[in-house]
Amino acid sequence: MTTHDERLAAGPSSEGRSEAVEAGILRDQLADLSKCVFISMPVGTVLSALILVVQLISGGGLGAVLWFVAIALINGARLVLAVAQSGAADDRPEAVRARLSVYGLLALASGIAWSFLALLSDGYATAEAPLYLIVLAGASAGSVTYGTSYAPASINFITLPLLIAAGCVLAHGGVANYVLAFTIAMFLAGMVRGALIGQSRFRETGRLKYEAREFAAEMERNSRRDPLTGLLNRYGLEQAIGELGPSDGPFVAMLIDLDGFKSVNDTYGHNIGDGLLVKVARGIEDRAPQGATIARIGGDEFVLLFSAGGSSRPAGELASAIIAAIANPDPELNSVRVGASIGIYQAEKPRLTEMLLKADFALYAAKRGGRNEYCLFDAGLDAALERKNRIERDLRGAIENGALSSWFQPLVRLDTSAVVGFEALLRWSHEVHGAISPPEIVTAARETGLLSLLTETVFLNCCAMIGELMRQGRPDVRVAMNLSPRELEAGNVDDMILDGLKAKNVPAAMLEIEITEEAPVDRDRVGEKVGRLADAGISIVLDDFGTGFSTLVSLKDSRIRKIKIDKDFVRDLAKSVEDQAVVEAVIGLGRTLGIEVMAEGVETDADRMILRSLGCKIAQGYLFSAALPMRDALAFDAASAEVIFEPLRNPRSGTAA
Repeated sequence: MTTHDERLAAGPSSEGRSEAVEAGILRDQLADLSKCVFISMPVGTVLSALILVVQLISGGGLGAVLWFVAIALINGARLVLAVAQSGAADDRPEAVRARLSVYGLLALASGIAWSFLALLSDGYATAEAPLYLIVLAGASAGSVTYGTSYAPASINFITLPLLIAAGCVLAHGGVANYVLAFTIAMFLAGMVRGALIGQSRFRETGRLKYEAREFAAEMERNSRRDPLTGLLNRYGLEQAIGELGPSDGPFVAMLIDLDGFKSVNDTYGHNIGDGLLVKVARGIEDRAPQGATIARIGGDEFVLLFSAGGSSRPAGELASAIIAAIANPDPELNSVRVGASIGIYQAEKPRLTEMLLKADFALYAAKRGGRNEYCLFDAGLDAALERKNRIERDLRGAIENGALSSWFQPLVRLDTSAVVGFEALLRWSHEVHGAISPPEIVTAARETGLLSLLTETVFLNCCAMIGELMRQGRPDVRVAMNLSPRELEAGNVDDMILDGLKAKNVPAAMLEIEITEEAPVDRDRVGEKVGRLADAGISIVLDDFGTGFSTLVSLKDSRIRKIKIDKDFVRDLAKSVEDQAVVEAVIGLGRTLGIEVMAEGVETDADRMILRSLGCKIAQGYLFSAALPMRDALAFDAASAEVIFEPLRNPRSGTAA
């Protein structure tokens, strides 16, 4: 099976390129020769007419007229051939060579006719002979001048007349005639050499031109192709889709992403990883419908595009076959299992950006379902994508006009019910979609490049809260904001915070920064920035301890002053002996290392009592209060307040930067 992208990407072989170059040169030779005939033939006819006039004046008769008619007919035939060439549709090399040969034969015929000039001048012995020799030399020179592209046309014309002229002059005897004969022979040799050199240079120029074109075309083809797999790259995919018409639709786009591929490179090296990518590419080709377009657009991302009507089986069945082929264990990869997730989108018209966007959205829906899954982009995903796009589109405006704000959830001492701190949590009530969860807000900010602006907004809100606490005479209450290691690694958040504290005259000791070890990062870079913040007096808190990438190694960092036990261990703590054991162990570690320990997600009084009995001193959760607007948070009294719930039931999920 030959796929569309193979036909598009494959270039001609070396032999094919040579043939194409030769064909182009031949066409150029024929075109140049045909163009020059329209100049040389009229000139040749005029010169032969001049000789006819001289012959008639000097007493020549029927022979001169017949000679002129013969030359005129041959010149006319050459002109007819040139006219016919301009409209010729057959440009195959063999056809072009045949037409060039006809030119050569007509040139030979013309040369034979000009040879009879020796008879008209009695072997160049008449008084007009010098004039005839001059005209013959001029015609010969003109033939070579205007026939440089194809040497046989001029050589066939000049050789016989000049040889006969030299022989006739030589036969007359005498030193002067010997010198003249030698001169004619040398002139002939020079003309032949000039014709050959002219043709050689013409062909060399043509060769360079066509090789340059072939090289440019090959570069263009290579720019469309992935050098590793031989599939199209993204640019090639764009070109291929541009060649499709709406009448070929509907179209199915599959975005195929490998699961676990990074482990192959990490475990076995990039050579094995590259080999695996080639195998995957061949596997997709083997199962792709006839005429499908296949591309590799990322490290381990492939696109399969085909007409729905051209496939013998449904898209879901084809996706399952591709997943099964990729997930089939490779004997060379004993310790790593590679799978694939596929997002599928069907469209009436081939629009690459739309197709990839929606197939990508379906792909990540498939990934949420686990490995080796596919997902069709349907109405539900369409609504979710519209929601995502609307949130991203409106986010900047919400930040700038204050629609997106920070609410503050109290942190309470379990023994005295005193409020000892607040955690800033993002809140945004969208005009269309209602309450937007913090994870959606943070994801949208990251996608739109607004994460640093969002982080700065949360920081300024924390500074405002700290300012109000200072005015109330509560310098012992801290305000916490959340930062991800990726934010610390990528940006200059540390500079922004330290400069902001100084500019607003806010004490660093009242600010806490909660860091979740959400993903492996450049620990040295993050550690350097955390060190700057900690040295300035800011309290560093390890958030969601016990989940994600949080490890016991983190507790060895002397800059960590507090850890927060994740809500998954705290919720329904009274009913789980295992969770109680984990919480007790964490509290014991904290006490041993001199690190404060607090719990989040406390929702029942029973959980509060268990935490207190285990030695936990500080907690937060719905049992005490949900997050509150700044004014309500400042007025909150945990000792006398009833439990306050807010419409958004997930206060801790994906808190802001």
